Order: sequence, then structure tokens, then C-alpha cells
Amino acid sequence: MVPFTADGDHFVLPLRTFGRHPNLFLYDPVGLWRALGAARWDLIDMHEEPFGLAVAEVLVLCRLRSLRIPMVVASAQNIDKRYPPPFRWFERWSLRRAAGAYTCNAEAGEILRRKGFGGQWVLLPLGVDVDRFQPVEHAPPTGRLRVGFVGRLIPHKGVDVLLEAVAGDDRMCAEIFGAGPESDRLVDQAARLGLGDRVTFHGHIEEEDIPDTYRRFDVLAVPSAPMPGWLEQFGRVVVEAQASGIPVVASASGALPDVVGEEGLLVPPRDPGALRDALRRLLDEPGLWARLRAEGITGAGRFTWEAVAESQIALYRSTAAPEGSGAGLRR
Repeated sequence: MVPFTADGDHFVLPLRTFGRHPNLFLYDPVGLWRALGAARWDLIDMHEEPFGLAVAEVLVLCRLRSLRIPMVVASAQNIDKRYPPPFRWFERWSLRRAAGAYTCNAEAGEILRRKGFGGQWVLLPLGVDVDRFQPVEHAPPTGRLRVGFVGRLIPHKGVDVLLEAVAGDDRMCAEIFGAGPESDRLVDQAARLGLGDRVTFHGHIEEEDIPDTYRRFDVLAVPSAPMPGWLEQFGRVVVEAQASGIPVVASASGALPDVVGEEGLLVPPRDPGALRDALRRLLDEPGLWARLRAEGITGAGRFTWEAVAESQIALYRSTAAPEGSGAGLRR
């Protein structure tokens, strides 16, 4: 059980949940029933996938209470999946009922449209605290390129591709920060490739150490590879690195092109040669590293918490019940 801490937000009413799966849990129905009837609500924000049990539970209780409160839903699902009943029915019901939706990548919004959602939609990226990730003085790389990776060591993060890319140019070294089930296999691969002291596996990284970690690199590599049933849904490390003044080279996969934008370099996934060529450009192409650093710092401003909050509040204002309409009252 995760304990609830108000942390000064005394307007928050905690409810117990049943179930641990992100899409297969329910709220305490008694507490939720009481909460729905305790006030006139202008809007319900269900920060859950539209096919989730919790969304269906809220819709059922609203119907039982004869409430017609505007609702917005969230989604990060950028693969067009067809769910089995009853989840397919839950999804159809919630998308027809929702007045608005917000997604952290553009493809998720397109999928909601194709599935029948007709309300207001906004692209709402994950926020990044740019006060934590600030650039420091960093000279362009000359002669040697420090390539960094931060993330879980799992197959779809593409660290094996990164190792192959680095192995093909002895001017490059790699610093791998993260842990996971692929750790031993990747260490063995690095040994087979003869990387020796050109690769360092640092293991798990504490949250408070992440900002200083980016500043160790000349470039951050994000070589994610699409897998059956999975694509990158955002890529927060991209924004954190760019805000820190570190250029990014990433796979053109999932939501990464949207996040990287024009401020980084994109390469085909699972292509160590293409990744190596892109990394080489930062050593061989005069001015490229400095340009990407400057553009990345500027572009990170799209992902500040202030920018995210403004977009979300605008969605709320455009979908909430008009003042005095009584939309949240029983009738």
C-alpha cells in the first residue's frame, strides 16, 4: 500500500484503491459515491487510459447518481490496440462520453480520434523541472566523444545497438547509467566487442544524482527500438539532457521524433552504423555540437511545468461545465 501524504494540498481527498495493475484497479466505490454527491463538480479529470476499469467505475457511478459532469481522459497509448470485451466497451463508452482528452504524444491523440473520440484534444507533454536541469559551461568535444545513456537496461532501450556503434570508432567511449535484466548480457557484449575501458557500466543511479550525470556527457544517446506491443511514449531523458545543454541523438521511433524535434539528431532504430555516423558528426562537423546545444536549451522550454499547466488549464476551461449550469447537480 502506498501511503497518502497531503503535503499542504488539503483539498485532496484520498480514496482507497483495489488492485495493482495500472488499468485494472478500482476506487473504493463507497468513498467515490459519497465524493460525487458531496458537491457540484465542474469537471472530472480521469488521469487514466480510457479502457481502464476505474474510468468505467466513475461513469457507472455518475449514471447511477444521474450526474452529467464533463469529463476528460488521458492516454499515452501510441499503438492502435483492439482490446477484448469488456475493455473495448469501456473504451468506446468513455471516448463517446469524454468532453476532452490529453495525451503525451501526438500518435495517441490520433488513435483516440480514430476510435471515435470527438471532444477537445491537447498534446500535453510530460513536464520537466528545468530549474534542476540547467546548463553549465561545457566545451565542444574534440578528439574524443563521451556518449551517455540513462535508463533501464532492457531490450527495447537499445543499449546493445549503442555498444556496437561505439565499438566501431575508437574516438568514442560510453557511460551507461541504469540497471535491469539485460545488465550481464550487455557487459558480456562489451567484452566481446573489445570495448575495454571505453565503456563503463555505472549501475543504478539515484534520482538526486541525475542532473549532474548528464553533465558528464558530450551527447546523450537514446537508441530505443520498437518492440511488439511497445513504442516509446515520450522520452523524458531527452528533455532533461537538452535542458542541461547536452545534445541528443535518438532513434526515430515512437514519440521520440516529437520530443527531439529539430534540436537533435534522429537515426533509424536498430541501426548501429547510422547511430555511429550521427555521433561522428558531433566530432567532425564544425559548429554542429554547439548549435544543437543552444537549440536544445531553448527547445526544452516547451516542457516546463508552467507550459504544461497552461495547456491543461486551457483544456479544463474549454470543457468544464459553464458556471451556474448545474451540470454537476443531481437531476
